[in-house]
Amino acid sequence: WLFIVPSLRSRRPSGAEKKALDIAFLGTPLISLVAPAATKDTVIIWAANLFVVVSSYGYAFLVGDDDDSDDSKKPGWLKFIFKSLDFGTGKERGARL
Repeated sequence: WLFIVPSLRSRRPSGAEKKALDIAFLGTPLISLVAPAATKDTVIIWAANLFVVVSSYGYAFLVGDDDDSDDSKKPGWLKFIFKSLDFGTGKERGARL
């Protein structure tokens, strides 16, 4: 999962898929680092990571709002994290779209 989620994010998704992959991108490393303290069984850790990815997609597509323009409801730390995860458009490097 530590390779799959970044690979999916590299396609530069938009909308609900982007939101799901942002959540999964934050959740899977956390599970992979914390879960071995509870169990050494790799199947359980893999299943926990799968659960995080599937849950993030479920949340983003079913519950998550698609209105990303209204950031006033999000806490500042969360806005910072999601802004840090966003891909640049290339304008900062002088690339033309």
